[in-house]
Amino acid sequence: QVRDFPHLCEPDGTVYPHLLADALAALALVLGLGADLDHAVQSLRDFTPGGHRIQTVAVRHTAEGDIRFVDDSKATNAHAAAASLGSFGFKSVVWIAGGLAKGGRFEQLVADQAARIKAAVIIGADQLPMTEAFAASAPDIPLTLIDPSDNETVMRRAVEAAGAYAAPGDVVLMAPACASMDQFVSYADRGDRFAEQAREWVRTHAEA
Repeated sequence: QVRDFPHLCEPDGTVYPHLLADALAALALVLGLGADLDHAVQSLRDFTPGGHRIQTVAVRHTAEGDIRFVDDSKATNAHAAAASLGSFGFKSVVWIAGGLAKGGRFEQLVADQAARIKAAVIIGADQLPMTEAFAASAPDIPLTLIDPSDNETVMRRAVEAAGAYAAPGDVVLMAPACASMDQFVSYADRGDRFAEQAREWVRTHAEA
């Protein structure tokens, strides 16, 4: 069962289809090379993926349901962000997106994933490509733009804005579709700051 492979799913049963597809492709490859099935499956079960790849970093538990904060800072292009967004349900994602676009366009990404996006929080010094994509492909989705002038507080402000949109059952997903070097040292630094601020948000919003 997929639940036996914790890096492919969440405790609540959420399965990440793109990770499952990658795992099955890897399994097929090694079996094709003559690997033992039991050994290959155990190796897959024991595998630990690198950080900042669609990992839950904080959860706010409420009687009505959970709000999960998911770090996919490694999703630095539209293709990776589409795979990440596609893992979640209808209008359940508060998406933290943006950064250094490097000439990328996001109209198709937003159009394809609009049904899953409840709201979006746009970070980065290069916000225009993302805001143009929403204007063209999903103008009814609420947006919050985070002033890029203060790098030290950008993630705190982004998480606070995302948390204000989120309701029980929602996911706050940071899968930026952009590079990080405009405001962060690396995608890992961006992910670490998101995780830190997500945990702080959960702590300050914990139910009495």
